[in-house]
Amino acid sequence: MWVFEAEQHAYDIGGVMVGGQPGEFPTALCASIFYMGDKLILNEEAGEFDKDKAYEVVQAMRDECAKAGVPLIIDMIGGSTAAMANYVEWIEPTGLPYFIDGTTPAVRMAGARKTVELGIGDRCLFNSIGPETKQKEIDEVRELGLKTCIVMTHNSKVPTFQGKFDIADECLEKADKAGFTQFIFDTAVLDLVEPGPCSKTTYLLKDKYGYPSGCSPTHMVMDRWAWGSKKFGKLGYTCTKTSLATSTIMMGADYFMYGIKQLEIVPAMAMVDSVIAYTQRQQKIRSTLKVTPLSQLMKQEW
Repeated sequence: MWVFEAEQHAYDIGGVMVGGQPGEFPTALCASIFYMGDKLILNEEAGEFDKDKAYEVVQAMRDECAKAGVPLIIDMIGGSTAAMANYVEWIEPTGLPYFIDGTTPAVRMAGARKTVELGIGDRCLFNSIGPETKQKEIDEVRELGLKTCIVMTHNSKVPTFQGKFDIADECLEKADKAGFTQFIFDTAVLDLVEPGPCSKTTYLLKDKYGYPSGCSPTHMVMDRWAWGSKKFGKLGYTCTKTSLATSTIMMGADYFMYGIKQLEIVPAMAMVDSVIAYTQRQQKIRSTLKVTPLSQLMKQEW
């Protein structure tokens, strides 16, 4: 198991630690909600959604994560300014950290402004700053004083792990100019097989910069591998998604995104984290947390 050369940064985001050497802190599950096609959405343009049902979905995932010692962050995907502002208001009472994952600069800014208005910026991850971020958005978000942002290493000209790695300095410079002080890389999965190169990018980035890194490893499965369930059945399809996601942890990912209604990911990622944590003890790296996947999954209480 890896021990990265660079000093590793770890951030406390609303009570969830993200980053560090493998085994130091559990991999964070960023559970995606309000994605395209999510039946919780009633009228996205108007910002209308089933709030009570959404709370139930979050609680179900929260309970599952608690059993396995998996830290939970909510990835809120907004398609309109009204929706994103309403999502931030909705998440506020839960106390959970969350992504402002907006489809446009205007949507992201709506979520960022509502975050500042509610005084919950310490729980927020602004998603994202990347090579295509315009100066207008940089200037606007800088005025808000948010701390943590996702740094997106999407290289449309050279879509390889080396290409993603090579634009990191440019992306970090933009994030710094936007006033952020806590940087978390997203290595930009855009195809079914890209969790491989993106995981390699994570390794390179953590080894050089020490900032947390991860990705969204399975969101392309529904679009690019829809025939998988017909060929291998529902169980085979589900196992494929979980293995694809957990494979990124073995390369040092500090987080990944996964659908909030798919509870099967929790024990799967927790077991991989446990294996890593146990291995790292033999390299003198131990978690300072009392509750971890290793402590939860290895208890003989059932």
